[in-house]
Amino acid sequence: MDAVTLFSLRRSALALAVAVTGWATGCAITPHPVVDPGYAARAYTPLRVTVLPPDVFVVVDQVGDNDPAQSAALAQQVSTEMGKVADQVLRARGYDADFSVGWDGVRGQDGTTLVSREDLGGLANGVLAFANSQDAAAEGALATPRVVAPELASRVGWATQSDAVLYLNVKGAVVTPGKRTASILAGVFFVAIVAVVIIALAASSKGGGSSGGSNGFRGSGAPGGSSVGRAAGGGWRGTPTTSPRGIPIATPRAAPVYRGGGAAPVRAVGAPVYVGGGPHVGIGVGVMVPLDGPVYTHDGTVDYDDPLFAGDQLYVSMTLVSTYDGRVLWHARDSVDLEADRPDHIEQMMHAFLETLPAALPRAPAKP
Repeated sequence: MDAVTLFSLRRSALALAVAVTGWATGCAITPHPVVDPGYAARAYTPLRVTVLPPDVFVVVDQVGDNDPAQSAALAQQVSTEMGKVADQVLRARGYDADFSVGWDGVRGQDGTTLVSREDLGGLANGVLAFANSQDAAAEGALATPRVVAPELASRVGWATQSDAVLYLNVKGAVVTPGKRTASILAGVFFVAIVAVVIIALAASSKGGGSSGGSNGFRGSGAPGGSSVGRAAGGGWRGTPTTSPRGIPIATPRAAPVYRGGGAAPVRAVGAPVYVGGGPHVGIGVGVMVPLDGPVYTHDGTVDYDDPLFAGDQLYVSMTLVSTYDGRVLWHARDSVDLEADRPDHIEQMMHAFLETLPAALPRAPAKP
């Protein structure tokens, strides 16, 4: 065994040992959002933001088969906590927060449907069409505007009297103590095997012997099936923190009136438009997406292959869309090493992402 191969094996053993023992350490959350230039420069900002019910897909990773009911209960808990913290952060940034929308649709005071559940789902899929694109992978100011389902965004703005829609999507896994212990023991076992192999090869090389075959270690984690996590009901169903304003029963206006702060943005002509279910989606509606990776879904499911060496991980996507013209005002996505079953971790995540939103413009003083 030559020195280069021996060094490589030793480095592999060290890397595995670090991976096994590194779960207890956290990581800093540093989102790098993309922002519309006019919004970043405070030429215009929304004043009232409607928060759609968060889409949360969480798997509770256990020893043996995972329990879908336990995963759904945790997803609902995470979704509720996200809604609470979003309300706090938005108001601290100077925005009015509206939580009157559920995935079953937007209704008027007399019960008339103003926005159907299909239209809300279409808006969410349009947002994800952008979130899953290469445009969303950039950071800093957008060179040109990006537009999401402008007619649907306008309809939601009209029904809720809001200037922007915030869509939150989270997927991830949380590892139980039993599974974590089993993973650590398995990792220690594999590290011990690698150490024995390295010692044996070192002794063989010193003795001048040569091996006729390949003795390289090929460790692998055996997947234990597939588990899918999804919040029951699809999103947050908490009590609205803001009563919706009086909404007239009428058809959505063709030309929405700008209600945000600052000058109305110039309509984006020729900008890329992302719509759910169309050719721009890039990921089909109702498909299964992997839990690991920056691909998100609203109507589909999330696949988890139950790895042997599992760890807590959350993949986060947040997007703010103008209801005036459907332009993407702000978008951030990232993976974070946080535990979904800890409310303080969810609070940390929400603050880290939403505090990158430009603050709202100061309100004009009320006329006497």
